[in-house]
This record gives sequence, C-alpha cells and structure tokens, in this order.
Amino acid sequence: KILLQTVSQGSLDASKDLQKEFATIEKKREELADYLCEDRQKLSLEDVFSTMKTFRELFLQALQ
Repeated sequence: KILLQTVSQGSLDASKDLQKEFATIEKKREELADYLCEDRQKLSLEDVFSTMKTFRELFLQALQ
C-alpha cells in the first residue's frame, strides 16, 4: 500500500511538473509570436522550427 501511494504521489508530482513546463513553453511561444509580429493564436512552434531548420540548411549551403 505504501509503495502504491509513493508511486501515485510521484505520478502526481510529475504531472504537475509537466503542466508547469507546458505553461512555460506556451508563455514563451506567445512571447515569440509577439516578437515576430505574428498572431499568437496561429503561431506554431513546429512551423517556426521548420523554418529555422530550412534557413540553417540554406545558409550552410551558401557558405560552401
């Protein structure tokens, strides 16, 4: 019973920590949208990272 309580508490703590991390990421996403003059509701981090990856690849090609 004690083991189950410990595991349950650990899961709850991990869930709370994960929620805090997601809230932090969401806040940073909104700050990035503001910085880039983008719509907060439409800015996708996936799109931003994809654009950055493409830029990096093209930049490295240009250097060569």
